[in-house]
Amino acid sequence: MGVNLELDDFGREVLEAQVRDGGSYGAVMRRAARYYLADRGSGRVAWRPPRFVRREYPRVCAVTDVELDEETMEALEEEARRHGMAADRLAEHALLYFVADLDSGRA
Repeated sequence: MGVNLELDDFGREVLEAQVRDGGSYGAVMRRAARYYLADRGSGRVAWRPPRFVRREYPRVCAVTDVELDEETMEALEEEARRHGMAADRLAEHALLYFVADLDSGRA
């Protein structure tokens, strides 16, 4: 099971930097998704995907078919349904949420 990440230049750079620090695209995305999903009850404003992420819009570049384990994928799909959005778009938000927390020292 996998997600199709459609990232702009910033998102692509963020993902590539995480991969360079060790791991595969799948490992980085599993970690980001699990971190994001575990923070569900935190009440943080940044946790909820912004409206523009919920809509489909063209991206600059794409990283396709990032493999996730079944448990993580199902959890992402379930959460995405709660937000009324595609799991792929929620995965993109989860990646940025996770990396922002890494950068701030929160994660």
